[in-house]
Amino acid sequence: MYTKRIMFLINLLSSGEAWQKLVKLLSFCFAVVLALTIHEYSHAKAAVKVGDNTPKMYGRLTLNPAKHFDIIGILAFIIAGFGWAKPIPVNPFNYHNYKKGNIIVSLAGVFSNLIIGVIASILFVISVMYFSGNVSYILQYFFYFIMLINFSLMIFNLIPIAPLDGFNLLNSFTKPNNAYMQFMRQYGTIILLVVLVTGVLGNVISFVLGHVVENLTYCWFWILGGA
Repeated sequence: MYTKRIMFLINLLSSGEAWQKLVKLLSFCFAVVLALTIHEYSHAKAAVKVGDNTPKMYGRLTLNPAKHFDIIGILAFIIAGFGWAKPIPVNPFNYHNYKKGNIIVSLAGVFSNLIIGVIASILFVISVMYFSGNVSYILQYFFYFIMLINFSLMIFNLIPIAPLDGFNLLNSFTKPNNAYMQFMRQYGTIILLVVLVTGVLGNVISFVLGHVVENLTYCWFWILGGA
């Protein structure tokens, strides 16, 4: 399955003339950098806002991509279509309100990717409808990859497997001795790697992502008068 994903990406990035290949490659790289950086910065900013200065102490309250990158997470984006950055260090016990703070910090990254993805989807549709020629080509791929990567990262992080945001969010609504949460704290990373390697998670995310992108872009075409 991963071989097919890699070949699809290679074919997508390598098709067309030299300048078109460069546009696709730069658009893809920019989208990954933007999505991961904003996602992690949003976590850090939210943590500081609710009372925890740990991200600032570790130099993570920044939009500098180099501070957030994880090489394995980047490779996962290339191989599986979704990935991760270095987790933001936080101390939930510093939050003004533990439960509320945990919910806000857990959702901050997801919402940032949602907002960017929605904006990119609108701009993608506009570039298709109102631009033509080389300008349209450049804008379409630029906004297409931003939309795709951000929605991919959003969906991936909502999965309730440790150490993803979905797990931290679920943790806010469960008791500390909950059997599922205890199991995930101990084996979550292993389970995540297994579902990544087997492709089970990739198939689920690809299915959801396909429907999100298709329905949302169609919605904008209809609203903007292009349907």
